[in-house]
Amino acid sequence: MLDLRVFFCHRLILTCFAAICFGSPAFAQISSLASCPPRLPPLKIGMVSGGEQYSSHPAETRFSSTHYARLTHLPLFGADPTEESLDAGYGAAESWTYLPGAKGMIVKIRDGLTFNDGSPVTAEDAAFSIELVKSKFADYQGSGLMNGIGVIAKALDPQTLQIDFKQSYATFDIETSAAVFPIYVTSKAYHSNGEITQAAFDAFRSNPLAAGPYRVASRQTEKMITLVADRRDPLLGCPVYEAIVFREVTETSTRMAQFRTGQFDIISGSRDLLQQAKSAGASVLIKPHANMIGLYFFQTDKPENVFHDERMRKAAAYAIDSKLITDAIWNNVGVEPYGCSWPPSTEIASASPRFVAACGKPWPFDPEKAKALLKEAGYDAKTGPIVRLEYSGGFPEESAFAEAMQQMMTVVGFNVTVARVPISERNRRRMSGEHQNSILFFGSGGRFTSLAGSGSVYGPDQGWGPKHDPDVVRALQNAATAETIESYINATADLAELVYNRAYGPGFFDAGSVWFVRKGILDWGLSKSKGRGPLNLAALAAKK
Repeated sequence: MLDLRVFFCHRLILTCFAAICFGSPAFAQISSLASCPPRLPPLKIGMVSGGEQYSSHPAETRFSSTHYARLTHLPLFGADPTEESLDAGYGAAESWTYLPGAKGMIVKIRDGLTFNDGSPVTAEDAAFSIELVKSKFADYQGSGLMNGIGVIAKALDPQTLQIDFKQSYATFDIETSAAVFPIYVTSKAYHSNGEITQAAFDAFRSNPLAAGPYRVASRQTEKMITLVADRRDPLLGCPVYEAIVFREVTETSTRMAQFRTGQFDIISGSRDLLQQAKSAGASVLIKPHANMIGLYFFQTDKPENVFHDERMRKAAAYAIDSKLITDAIWNNVGVEPYGCSWPPSTEIASASPRFVAACGKPWPFDPEKAKALLKEAGYDAKTGPIVRLEYSGGFPEESAFAEAMQQMMTVVGFNVTVARVPISERNRRRMSGEHQNSILFFGSGGRFTSLAGSGSVYGPDQGWGPKHDPDVVRALQNAATAETIESYINATADLAELVYNRAYGPGFFDAGSVWFVRKGILDWGLSKSKGRGPLNLAALAAKK
């Protein structure tokens, strides 16, 4: 669980004193690569992301895209390279204060920062970047968050930004930081002179402007992205590698074979292959809390949905033997029992005993109770409800998890099919109302604050949430309009209790992501990361 006192000590100190340390005109930018040490050969990474678009547009990158996006873009609110806390020394904002009632913020943009073409970073660029994220062309979860809280931003002068919220929002700096769901600052002039259209997004994506130690050299949607060293960055420092290549390789045996033959330096690992990796001289690193393993029941407001009935949601959860799954599929490596699929175990609300009581223990395995609930709802072994398990391949164990759940649910009386569905199709079904009688599990990772994720999966206007349940709607609204961190924590604890007790998001455990790393690459602090991305690389790929 997150130590709230330590986290907010960091937040307070760094917010108050960042201007002293970094904000003077003496903050000169020496950007030439000639001032950097010699770089290492390209770093090659093979991974499983579950549908990463590998976009070069900062407003299209997802909350889980920080492993590459942070190396090419400038976050408005920074986090330290190992993502242990917010750190004003690593973002465009050198300091910020909340307006009364947390209904807005005044943000000071660090003087002397530039984009990689040498043009200055200004408050006007930051305001424009927020408009980009709000637009219909941006990642839907980012735009949903911005529009949901009614963000309006304007430049007061070249280095001062005012951000207003429709209602109170006391966690905006955390929620939009580099460790959670970053707002990246983009040049307004470079982005088709401030246009926010599909054509402007396409033009930027085709010829992106970086604001980091690397720039995007090439990419293929859902397949790969290549970053190349581009400058000595004033915040992250010098690029360590000539290039970094990310490739999507979903087949475990293929990734492992290419790793063994030197085609990859780092790969998404498999718990079944730990000994093989070690025998090949690799080290095994685990990024903790990368996936929350549990069930999501969506569109439960529809009476025709099997899972509109709370008894059916609970029956499905009781059918799953999570202890057997952790032993047989996860090999009990890097897992911790946890009772909610969302909110996550890394939430700052974990400082609340009520939150811990609600989500701290896994949903129990009780197949007899599952059968009894099915019978009570009018089903028997011959007339079991037809339901669908959907997944997108976001982590290596997902398909095996689906097969195991299918068998366990069949035993208690469900008639279960399994389907792997790309994220794009999943989102289409989401917005068209086609996720009835479906269970999803996509392993969202941990983060400091979960409000964007909570709003996405449980919000009444996001295509999935239980909008028929006024208690859930109220808890979300209270969290989204909290004037203080304490009131946010209380509202998130309320939501956690509802999610667990009414089985909207019953969970079983959280699991770290496993990475195989070739000999010669030392642990760069991955095991300390509390960030949202699957693989934090800032501390490995750049050095001051």
